[in-house]
Amino acid sequence: MPFEVQGGDYEHVLDLCADPASKDKFTYRRTNLAALSKVVLNGDPFDVAEYSLANHIMLQARGERRVVAIPVFPNRALRNVALFVPVNSPLHSPEQLVGKRVGVGEFAMTTAVWTRGHIQDACGLDWHSVEWVVRPKPRFPAPPGFRIVQSEEDLEEQACAGKLDAIMTGRPKDHNKPPAQRRLRSLTPAPEVIEREYFERTKLFPIMHTVVLHARVLGQETAPKAIFDAYARAKQAALKRRLGATFLPGAERLWDGSVEQNVDSVRYGLTPLNRRNIETLSRYLLEQKLIETIPPTDSLFVTGAADWSDSE
Repeated sequence: MPFEVQGGDYEHVLDLCADPASKDKFTYRRTNLAALSKVVLNGDPFDVAEYSLANHIMLQARGERRVVAIPVFPNRALRNVALFVPVNSPLHSPEQLVGKRVGVGEFAMTTAVWTRGHIQDACGLDWHSVEWVVRPKPRFPAPPGFRIVQSEEDLEEQACAGKLDAIMTGRPKDHNKPPAQRRLRSLTPAPEVIEREYFERTKLFPIMHTVVLHARVLGQETAPKAIFDAYARAKQAALKRRLGATFLPGAERLWDGSVEQNVDSVRYGLTPLNRRNIETLSRYLLEQKLIETIPPTDSLFVTGAADWSDSE
């Protein structure tokens, strides 16, 4: 029976099982990622799953070796200023969050770890000075020294009602509405400028998710590399299709001007840039007391993965 690979709905996985080398070995099922995270964390049955890189590092740092990753990174995002406030808020910079209440779905979610780390690096904000409001039943216990309270109420509704000063999220629920109809705005003016400067300076396109394998898949000696190769071929096919460059106005020129110089930032494998990416996230986890020691990067991945490449 083919292994079932579960993950997000991305163009770069469309061809994962389409080529003859993969179609009899894997199936790909688009899955709600929040639900999939619970499956992995609870030890429920699965074969191959997209999973939070921050949470994977946390499990490995705590000695929980139920799963091991392959160096595939299907989800990345710039999260330098993933903070939103009501449109009429007097707040306009992270430094103003001292003593304020900030909502976040899960304190240990990858977006929150990256955002806190970016902002602490940029302006030295001490996140212990913030009261964190999180959803009930967190996946991981609260780290020591932080003020964290649980709330059943919707975080965005609390922000709009003035119960929270800000929320930390990749994007609010109404982000697709015209700006005049949105109830929340970015805390920081022109966040895209901050993110562009960060990327140009560091070349880091922060990794959100990796791909983890259940022990029964690891037991089949050739399976991990075969799955890595299938992801790599699917991404190469997506790059040749130019992703969305033929659909949106101006996207073709943007593609031509950026893809060649930036393609290393979306590579799979333990490249020097990906190692620096993982090491940065690990440092943030340590600084935020979500881990006590940083596990070696290679220990997070299948033995031998350091030699794998997604180049044709």
